[in-house]
Amino acid sequence: MGIVGFRPGRTRAVVAGALIALAALATAVSAGQATAVAAPAAAAAAVVSAPPMGWASWNTFAAQINANVIKAQADAMVSSGLKDAGYQYVNIDEGWWQGTRDGAGNIVVDTNEWPGGMKAIADYIHSKGLKAGIYTDAGRDGCGYYFPTGRPAAPGSGSEGHYDQDFLQFSQWGFDFVKVDWCGGDAEGLNARNAYQAISDSIGRATAQTGRPMVLSICNWGRQNPWDWAPGMSSMWRTSADIIYFGESPSMDRVLTNFDAAQHPTAQSAGHYNDPDMLIAGMPGFTAAQNRTHVGMWAISGAPLLAGNNLTQMSSDTRAILTNREVIAVDQDSLGRQGTRVAEDQTGRQVYSKTLSGSGRRAVLLLNRTGSAGNITVRWSDLGLTGSATVRNLWTATDAGSFSGSYTTSVPAHEAVLLTVAGTDGSSPAGVSIVGTQSGRCIDINNSSTTNGTQAQLWDCGGQANQKWTYTSGKQLMIYGNKCLDAYNKGTTNGTTVVIWDCNGQTNQQWNVNTNGTITGVQSGLCVDASGAATANGTKIILWTCGNGTNQRWTLR
Repeated sequence: MGIVGFRPGRTRAVVAGALIALAALATAVSAGQATAVAAPAAAAAAVVSAPPMGWASWNTFAAQINANVIKAQADAMVSSGLKDAGYQYVNIDEGWWQGTRDGAGNIVVDTNEWPGGMKAIADYIHSKGLKAGIYTDAGRDGCGYYFPTGRPAAPGSGSEGHYDQDFLQFSQWGFDFVKVDWCGGDAEGLNARNAYQAISDSIGRATAQTGRPMVLSICNWGRQNPWDWAPGMSSMWRTSADIIYFGESPSMDRVLTNFDAAQHPTAQSAGHYNDPDMLIAGMPGFTAAQNRTHVGMWAISGAPLLAGNNLTQMSSDTRAILTNREVIAVDQDSLGRQGTRVAEDQTGRQVYSKTLSGSGRRAVLLLNRTGSAGNITVRWSDLGLTGSATVRNLWTATDAGSFSGSYTTSVPAHEAVLLTVAGTDGSSPAGVSIVGTQSGRCIDINNSSTTNGTQAQLWDCGGQANQKWTYTSGKQLMIYGNKCLDAYNKGTTNGTTVVIWDCNGQTNQQWNVNTNGTITGVQSGLCVDASGAATANGTKIILWTCGNGTNQRWTLR
């Protein structure tokens, strides 16, 4: 941002209402992997139950939009089958407003382009059984002022100074979703957390008056780490710059960049989603294989699915990809988890796993970033599964069969294979004990707790499941089949507590098991240590600078 010709964020919006307080509390409780989320004000945005699905105008039309454009896309969303597949939002992005206000400060639009005003277009979208989205900026001047695209520069097209007035007006017009961009906020050097909290609170006050909750989409392009605070005030937050800039052709490199930038699994939960930006599937220049790879990455991430192609000119291949019910089900799974990388046996050939609702169910993405086709293997131990498991390819809609221990398939260059794997959660005491050389006791999880943040301790070895660890190919020390030994809050200092947490593939859950008996954190370089060189039952496990003490020596057996 702030670079001439660089087009900042284009994204969506998340909700307004009373459920947010409970969701924020749940996020704060699980904040062992990220900065704790402050509880929002009493009035705030409501929470969506699944990643928003719909269509947004920016990627195809930029600022050159009007009522006829939007109506045509709403019609096509219904006729193409996207609505029946779960797509519901029709989001009007930048270009609808050029910054004009009346004497009372109310937004005024060009009624030649929007006959009947914005309420009329919201009503039209609703008449199709869909939901309507609109767009503004957190600053005084919106993106159309700093980066005019298809229209003259528009000063005053942001909502700063008019938050309560504008969000109430959006709600009165009938909009269900509001994307709030960051061009003005960035240029003015605003504090993003404070600005978006004020916006979320304004949405809450608007909802209290109109009874219409609005989804708030925070779109500050990953600036100021929104994954650390946005879950307390919104349902979705952009994690990176635009996936496509005005005048560009689609790029798989940009897709991969945005996918990587959205890897913040501990911020994500049901109702709160990392947003790698709108889809470019189906836009000119992308092949069907690229479209499948792109949509598969968003599905494994549990990301919002907002199509950006021209729905009135959509090919049958694109339609089939965007409406694949099994792929959509992975994205929309009720647990709301973000898939994480669990293995990379060869550089650029990666395995991502997403835990799905129900027992022993995983979605798996085999992603080949290299320039040549090659085999990629997914091991059940990396997924937290044991025994045999059945495999299904979601793009071909075929069952591969039942396999013991692992499954291998060839993945074309720069493509991905999306699978579901159904097996048995690894809840049995299979695995190894981690025995202290000094104490003779095992690393243990007290009372067999499965609660995130439970600190590991020493206890008499007994062979139970709460003392049995699996060392995966991804260097994770996994217990119970889905929890990993974790350096709390990504700590890298002496005394950092060693806990269990949902496995997420981050480096604070990766460990080197060394030939000298030490276990060192990949991220921190510190040693797993029995605190105070104590040997008693209940001694806490921490990280500490590696030394020669036997309280830092362990045997896996």
